[in-house]
Amino acid sequence: MGQPTFETIGAVKRYDDAFALGPLDLSVPSGSTTALIGPSGAGKSTLLRLLNGLVWPDAGEVRFRGRALSRAELPAIRRQIGYVVQGGGLFPHLDALGNVALVARWLRWDEQRIEARAAELAHIARLPPDALRRFPSQLSGGQAQRVSLMRALMLDPEVLLLDEPLGALDPMTRFELQQDLRDVFARLRKTVVLVTHDLAEAAFLSDRAVLMRAGRIVQQGAVEELIRAPVDPFVTSFVRAQRRAP
Repeated sequence: MGQPTFETIGAVKRYDDAFALGPLDLSVPSGSTTALIGPSGAGKSTLLRLLNGLVWPDAGEVRFRGRALSRAELPAIRRQIGYVVQGGGLFPHLDALGNVALVARWLRWDEQRIEARAAELAHIARLPPDALRRFPSQLSGGQAQRVSLMRALMLDPEVLLLDEPLGALDPMTRFELQQDLRDVFARLRKTVVLVTHDLAEAAFLSDRAVLMRAGRIVQQGAVEELIRAPVDPFVTSFVRAQRRAP
């Protein structure tokens, strides 16, 4: 897959003198879909924020396409990274189109280009065209997540980072969006890193899973490898805790 899109090298993040993450070494292959999994407090969202430059490592470094992230280059790099948060994170005073087009308008795209791109993304995300004129309070949870995904894709970024994008949805909506997300990942072939607690979701959406505990990587590889050949009792316990109702 060539040069990794992201690398962390000895990355450490502390909060109030407590380790939240690391030391952590991770390589995210270009064009791959990587799922960060693990219990609450494992450091998954912190790692995602490090990759996005929302927080900065206290030690070590984060590299994007082989170069260490720098504060000076961060605005330009962020335009190459789409970010989706749980619940959508939409601005309530803007309609769906306003949310999707926010950065494009700041970059002074003309309205014809914005509307053409929004229509293209609505088709990809399977959002009804009339929903673009609704405000977040008028959207269902699934529609809000589709709008959030469209916003993340608006500038056609190289990378998608998703922090539990389906965690707040009911099971039926979540099931439908899982299929849609997998189709979007396959169609667009971007580098994707997503956070989830759900092992089955990780297996369905990703090429590889990174299982974390207490800010460190315990095991990584295909979900089938974690199930078939756990490296320690924690991996076995995590897999067993994912049991489904019959």
